[in-house]
Parts: sequence; structure tokens; C-alpha cells
Amino acid sequence: MNSLTRQLNLGAALLLCVAPAVVAEPILPGLVSSKLEPALKGRVLIEELNCAACHQSDGSFAKDSKTAPRLADIGSRVNPAYIEKFITDPHGTKPGTTMPDLLSHMDAKEKKETAKAITHYLLSLKKNTFEPEAPDSVAANQGNQLFHTRGCVACHSPRDAAGKELMPGKSVPLGALDQKYSADSLIAFLKNPQHSRPSGRMPDLELPAEEVRSIANYLLQDTKVPGNVNYKLFTGLVWEGLYSEQVKAKRAGQVSDFDLGHLGKLERRYAVEFETWIDVKEAGEYTFFLEANGATLRVEGVQVLLEQPSERRRPKNFNGSIKLQPGWRKLELTYFHAGYKPKFSFEMEGPGIKRGAIPSSMLSVSNKPIPKFTPLKVDAALAEKGREQFSMLGCASCHNDLDAKSKMAQSFADLNPSAGCLTEAHGKWAHYALNSEQRELIKQALPKVEKQELNDKEKIAKTLTTFNCIACHERDGVGDVATERNSLFTGSHPELGDQGRLPPALTSVGAKLTPDWLTEVMLKGNRQRFYMNTRMPQYGEKNVGHLVELFGKVDKLEEVKLPEIGDIRESKNAGYEMIGNKGFSCIACHDFNGHHAAGAGALDLVNLTDKIQKNWFHLFMQNPSRFHTTGIMPNFWPGGQSTRPDVLEGDREAQIEALWSYLSDGTRAKKPAGLMVQLDELRVFDKPEIARGRGTAGFRGIGVGYPGRLNLAFDSEEMALRLLWKNSFVTIKHGSFKAHGDHRIEFPPGVPFHRLKSMDDHWPYKGKKDYLFPHDIGYQFRGYRLDKQRRPTFRYSYGDIMIEDFFEEVLEGGVATKFKRTFTFDTPEAQEKFYFRAAGGKNISKISDHQYRVDKLTVKFDDDHKAIVRSGDNGELLIPVTLPKGRSTLTIEYQW
Repeated sequence: MNSLTRQLNLGAALLLCVAPAVVAEPILPGLVSSKLEPALKGRVLIEELNCAACHQSDGSFAKDSKTAPRLADIGSRVNPAYIEKFITDPHGTKPGTTMPDLLSHMDAKEKKETAKAITHYLLSLKKNTFEPEAPDSVAANQGNQLFHTRGCVACHSPRDAAGKELMPGKSVPLGALDQKYSADSLIAFLKNPQHSRPSGRMPDLELPAEEVRSIANYLLQDTKVPGNVNYKLFTGLVWEGLYSEQVKAKRAGQVSDFDLGHLGKLERRYAVEFETWIDVKEAGEYTFFLEANGATLRVEGVQVLLEQPSERRRPKNFNGSIKLQPGWRKLELTYFHAGYKPKFSFEMEGPGIKRGAIPSSMLSVSNKPIPKFTPLKVDAALAEKGREQFSMLGCASCHNDLDAKSKMAQSFADLNPSAGCLTEAHGKWAHYALNSEQRELIKQALPKVEKQELNDKEKIAKTLTTFNCIACHERDGVGDVATERNSLFTGSHPELGDQGRLPPALTSVGAKLTPDWLTEVMLKGNRQRFYMNTRMPQYGEKNVGHLVELFGKVDKLEEVKLPEIGDIRESKNAGYEMIGNKGFSCIACHDFNGHHAAGAGALDLVNLTDKIQKNWFHLFMQNPSRFHTTGIMPNFWPGGQSTRPDVLEGDREAQIEALWSYLSDGTRAKKPAGLMVQLDELRVFDKPEIARGRGTAGFRGIGVGYPGRLNLAFDSEEMALRLLWKNSFVTIKHGSFKAHGDHRIEFPPGVPFHRLKSMDDHWPYKGKKDYLFPHDIGYQFRGYRLDKQRRPTFRYSYGDIMIEDFFEEVLEGGVATKFKRTFTFDTPEAQEKFYFRAAGGKNISKISDHQYRVDKLTVKFDDDHKAIVRSGDNGELLIPVTLPKGRSTLTIEYQW
């Protein structure tokens, strides 16, 4: 179970005791969690329901009211059937919508006729290109993760594994998106939501195109369209198993039959899962014929064919039979495109059917009929009638981007709160399905809303509520991430704690950030917290641009008395010293000018003075916990006393100002002392040097550099040689090492010895989740010992066989030219044949019985052994080994 699934299951568990019913009244999550005064809440409701569109007013609230979606190109965005259904019953089609029901006073027949006419009118406005398509299940799986981590679930409900909303009553409703959008139209909307919804309640997250596509496919995963065959394409080392970490699911969709040409250009190694239903007309025995390197075929859940794939052979021909009864029968076929000259052919024969490819007419993605989408053909007369209804019913008052016009209803000044829209009665007015609390809030706001002038603090609170900013941000004790959504906010730097995954508080933000940086973040999509998976939404300058000025006017902190700096150079030098590893070691946690910190990886300090106000910086440095009660930032002046009294005489204010002075140089600032000093080269002189740690040879690698400038990397986890190279040895950093020289020879992953049952078997290697490997196949690493020259002998066991593995340089003319590798075996009993994999590569050629060329490496072995070449995508040079009881040896030479 992955972490996302666990988080969603937790959310579901929290809600089990309160399984919410379908909510019909308008859902405004920001309003529910807000602590606004009732009259201001009522004003927000009036603005969100766009009451001023029908009831004319000169009040300031009118210009702040939400604009209805633009409808001019709705025929290319939305399924016509959904449009008609939504007009007929908006609250039943999309529970929680702010769209009023304008047909509630009509009987069922009149409703249907009116909704149909308006739909024809809307589709007559422009040429319509709407066309639903089968969702890509691979993209949908990725979209599930993105939907629940990029910030969508701050406003919208998280979903369980079946796609069911877990918090519908507390979230902005989405409705049945698979009935509404096509993949193309939803992708277009997510890329630019303010094109059709200019009021910005749906923000732009400015995600990469591939992420937008994945989220759209996830939200549309229940879309059903007729087709013949579903497929899923995989690439990688497919013979290892389609769901291993060596294989990646690339895409999915529908094709008309089993012809691989429908899948377009493909990589060299891939596999395809086909799934379909076959229409069996007559009872009897059906035989299926396959030509493939590897494949599996199941019909009605029964395995008919199975041929394990191998990278080391040509395709095979095989067949299998099964008795079937008439009707739709499920067929599942997996084809592995691997090995030599891969080829695929799939045929069938049976009662009344000659052997041949299965025609698409016999294939369907479902055993039940799926209606085909038929574009709506606009009826001109009906469209004209719809235009009249659109005006008469008042639709044009809100949707004012069309040429239709609606008459204004009575003005705000003349409204009777006991009649019309604010009652539960149905009549020739907009019916919003308001609950009693919402009606009461609006009634309280009505008498004063036209003349109500908000102060700056109220304007901020109203805006944060309207756009639901308080779903992510806390300000002055209002808002913050809800408990049931908290676990869905994640980050890539767990060392930072909550500061690395939760959006920052907005309390005093106008006193913290410069206006320019506030503008960059809020209006231009700039971001600095790259470790947070949640994206800062963009609502548009027209909608939230006023907050930049308002934050600056409202947010005030006490003014710090800044110290006078006599010598700016001395101050900057002091700042340089304190930021480095001999001072406060700020760079231990913070990135600096693109250089990553060794520790938590907090905000990059470069250009900080362009983003943070100096007064706030001083206050924060004096007492970080004042602004971040759960933060990890230490206080370097506890009790007002500096931890570095030797710098600037320990004067706290002077030291803080020195840090600011140094950082004010931005990218021109001198690199702090200790920045990346951990990255060092380990050099070899007259004796071998050893480096240990993760890196070049896996997680538990051992690097050995020899005086003759030959080097090797040994993987102690798989007990195998990983790399040979020449000249410079390694660079080391924080418990890892990396080969630094050149003339590199890589060896394939996997253990050194193995008993192959056949030449088609895979050579075993460790996968990410093979926690017991290679112990589960008999291996155990037993350390190494050093001789007098500091040369290691690696010691390990393979079953009952104790193995010592020793490398030494071979000198020719005083120059080291090759490695001599000696295996010493010790076994209590004679051992049957197993294989040593000496090397692997694309091109393997025989020089003599005991010498081979493997790409750029020459491998030579003793006269007691011979080798065989196992062909494949990467060939292997194998040496059969049969051991007598007791001690024996095998000697290899590597020259390159």
C-alpha cells in the first residue's frame, strides 16, 4: 500500500461516522470555515451568487460579484447531453453548484423542451468540436497522485481508490466530469481556467502539460466510449515482469485489433497488455495461435497459452485450445517484444471460422453495449426559440458574453427578503436551494450591503474567504489546512518538517515580504519553495491584485532600531564569516546560490534581501519562534547573547545587519566558507586507497584505487564487480563516493555466480524491493581483509562454497596494464556445474579458446576453463565452473 493510499484510507476512516448525504445547497467551503461577521458572510454569498446580475445596484459589492462562465464556445467544451441535463436540474446534476434552477416552476415536459431549446441555441453560437475519448489508464494513475498532492484537494474533495469523493459536503463540487468534459476540453480548461471563468474562483496552478493531461485523465477515468480492444503499453526490461521497477507503464488506450502498427513508433523492448471481449457465435473448441518471444493468453479467466519471455532467443510458435459457449467472452493477451528479431502474430480458428487474425467486428471493450456519441445537429428553429428563452428566463443577465439580453429584475433597494429567490417556494425566479442559514445571512446583509464600505482589514478577510485562500493559509488565527486534509500536503524535504510541506502563514505577510516579491508570487507564479509539492494557485491580477497593496497597509510590526554601519566592508566580511561553516553554519540547512545544502535544504538565501523586508528580517533573526512556533530555525542570540561573541563584539543588531549586508550582494556574494567543501578527491599514491559508501557501486559499494592508477568498484551487496577505470580515483561526499577517472568499463548488475536451468533464464540481480536478495539465493558477504600492501581480498559465500576474491595489478615495463583476478573456492563437497559471468556487452568476439573481446574489454582466463557466449540485447560471457571437494581456483585477467 503506497503512502497516498494510506492517506486516503485515513481520510475515509475519519469520515465513516459522518457519511455525508448529497448536498443541494450552494457549497462555499471558504465561507464555512471563515470567522467573518454574519453581515460580511451574507455579502460574500450575495457576491458569489451574483445577485447584482439581475438586481441592479451601484454598491461596491456589484463589481466584486462572481462573473458566470463564458458560454460562447461551450459547444466545444461540454457534452451537449450534459448541458441539457444541467439546465433541466442543476442541483441534482451537480450538487452544491451556485448555478440557480430557472426552470423549477415548470412541469417535466416544459422543462425538457426548454432545456433542449437552450442547448440548441448555445451550440448554434460556434462550430462544435466536442468528442469524448477513452481515458488513458496509465496517465490516470499518475493523475491520481498529482490530484492529491498538487493542491487540488485543498478545495476539491479527495477521493478513494474507486474515485468516490470522501468530503463532498466540505468541498467545491465537481460533479460527474466524465459526463461533462472530453479529455481535450478538460485539459484546455485546466491550462487556462480563466478563459471561460474569468472570476478566477478556479485558479491556474501552472502545471506542466504532462501533469495537466494526467490529472484530466484521472478525473475522466469513468468515461465510457465504444471500441474494440483496450491496451496498455510497457517499456523496459519487460522479461523481468511488467510490474517490476525495471519496467515503466507508458500509456494506454484503445485500438481496433491486435495489429501492433496501431500503437505507433515503439521502443526496442516493450510489452503490451490487450484486453477485450470476443463475440462467440457458435459453441465449440477454439484454437489460438501465437508467434512471439513470450506471451500469455487467458480466455474467460482460463490460461490457454503461456510462454515466458527471454531476451536471449528468437520468437516461438505455440498454440492452445479452449471450449467456449456462445456470447461475449473475455480475452486477455500479454505480448512481450524482446529477444532476437522479435515478431508477433495472433490468430484464431473455430467453428465456422478459418484460421486468421480476429476481425475487429468480433471484438469489443465491453460485453454490454456502450452508446456511441453522436454530435448534436443544431435545429435552427429550436435554436431561435432557445435564444428567446435564454433572454426571457434571465440567463443572459449572468452569462453576458452572448448577444442575448435579459431584462433586469427589481433593484436591490426594492427587494423583499420574504419573497422570490430567498424563499423555498418555486416560481419564475432563480431558485438556489439555499439552506436556512444561508437565507438568514443574506437577509441580514441586504439592508446595508449597498452602502456598506469595507475597511482594509475586512477587504482582506473577504477576499481570502471568497477565493478560499484560508484552506491553505492561516492569517491571524483564521484558516489553515484542515485536519482531515493535512496528510495530503507533502514535500520532498522531510527534514524541514511541516515547514517543508504546508503553505506558509499569511499573518503579517505585508510586513514580511516586499511588494515586488508579493506580486511575483501572487500574480506571476514565481515560487521559491520548490520542495513543496503543493503549487501556489494563480487567481489573476483582476481578482486578487489588490491584496498586495492591502497587505502592506494593514500589516505593521514594531520598528527595529537599525545599527549604524561605519565600515560596510567589515560588516559584509562578518556576515560572510557567520553564514559559513565557521560561524552559524546557515549553509548547513539552507541552499545558497543553487548549491544544495548538506542538511535540510531550506530556502535558498541568495536574493533574500529582494524578497524580505529588512525590519522583518531583524525581528525574525532575534526570535525565530515568534513567527514559526514549530520551525526548526535555531536562535543564535538566546537571551539576547550571541553564540559568536568574537564577531563584531557580540553585538546582536550589528551581527544581524552584517548578515543582511552580506546577503544584499545577491548572486555576487562571495561563496560562504564550507560551501560544498565535503566534495573532495581521494588520491592514490604508493599504496592502495579504499572508499566505502553509496554511489558508483550501489548502496554498499567498496572502491579500491591502486598505485598503478587502475581502479575498481565492488558491490558488497551483490558481491560483484561493478566498474573498472583508470587514472584519478574517486571523489567523496557525505558517505558516498563517485568514480573520477576515465576509460570506464561497466559490468552488468547481478551476482557473480549462478546456476542456470537453461540458457533462456534471466541472470538474477537486486530490485528495489527485493530486500532479501541475494541472501535468498545463498549469498552472504563476509567482509574483506587487507594484505601488507593494503590490497583487499573480498570474502563471501555462495551456498556451501566459501569464496575469496582478490585483485592485483599486472605490471608490464613498470606500468600497470591490467588486473589479475583470482577466485579461491573452498567447498566441503564437490559442486555441480554453475556459471561465472565474467563480463557483458553489446559486442562479444572470440580471440582464442581462453580469450575474448567484450566491447572495449579483453578477458582472459586460465587453461582449465572455457567460456560460452550467451546472446541477447546485452550479451554475456559465461564461464562454466565445476568444483572438486576442497580448494580450487579460477584466474581472470581484465585488460582495457
